[in-house]
This record gives sequence, C-alpha cells and structure tokens, in this order.
Amino acid sequence: MIHKAVYSVIAMVAIHILFHLLKRYAKQTQYKFSIRKSRYFTIKRLLTIISWLLSLAVLLLIWNVDLKHVWVSATGVLALIAVAFVAVWSLVGNILAGVIIYFTSPFKIEDCIEIMPDEIRGTVLAINTFYTVLLTEDHNYVNVPNTMLFQKYIKVIKTPVNRKQATPSETTDTLKH
Repeated sequence: MIHKAVYSVIAMVAIHILFHLLKRYAKQTQYKFSIRKSRYFTIKRLLTIISWLLSLAVLLLIWNVDLKHVWVSATGVLALIAVAFVAVWSLVGNILAGVIIYFTSPFKIEDCIEIMPDEIRGTVLAINTFYTVLLTEDHNYVNVPNTMLFQKYIKVIKTPVNRKQATPSETTDTLKH
C-alpha cells in the first residue's frame, strides 16, 4: 500500500512537471510566432485536460482498479446527470428567457402584443420568472411561457387592448399565481 502511494505521488509530480514544461513551451511558441492569446489559452486548456486524464489513467493503473467498475460507475453518474438535466431544462430555459426579456425589453408591461402565428393577443400585465401574463380582449388571463416568446414572432401593437379595470387585489392575486 505504501509503495502504491509513493508511486502515485511520483507519477503526479512527474506529470505536473511535464505539463508545466509543455505549457511554458506553448507560451514561448506564442511569443515566437505572434500567436493570439485566445489560441494560447485554448492550447493551455487542452494541455490541462490531457494532464488530468493522464493522471487519472496512471492512478488507475498504479492502484489496479478494474476498469469495468469504473466504466459502470461513470455511466451511472452520467445517466443520472442526463436525467436531471432533462428534468430541469424547461425550468432553466424559462428562467433564462425571463432574464433576457427583462434586460432586452422587446416589450414592456402595459404593451399590447400579439404572438404570431398562434394569434395570442393581449396586454402585458407582468413578466415573471417562468411566464409572462397577458390580459386578452375578452378579459382572460393567459400565462405564456417565456421560452415561447423566443420561439415565435412578437408583434407590439400600438393600440392597447380594451381591458376591464381590475381592482388592485384582483391583479395582485392573479400575478401571484
């Protein structure tokens, strides 16, 4: 066990020194041939990734780890990450779309908009995290997912929709939901 630990430390130090020298050589090459910094950083990042993968491979060999078990564990973790990513993708998409709508302001609260070709038309009452609330001409509230506002054409109409005057408590209750 002590021999494996010593071999691991020696291997890690050797790999670290090797890739440090390679990064230094890449920096000298950048200066010598006037390569852009962005290219140098890409090469540096690639060398870092390769050094981590090589370190992992050497440690697996030193410690005699069965690659079948590593593969099963890695694919299990990747499958779990994939399922979690798919589960929250629509939520994350709506949040990002809400942030982008907030900062780019393609329309504002109290603007009358039409979402084409779905022909959803109404006055914007609120731009929330996940959806935008519209009040239609027939006095219905429509919650439009923010991602839909990026997938469709939005037409801002100058004439506002005739809407009934809601009491402040009605509007507040509706916007909370």
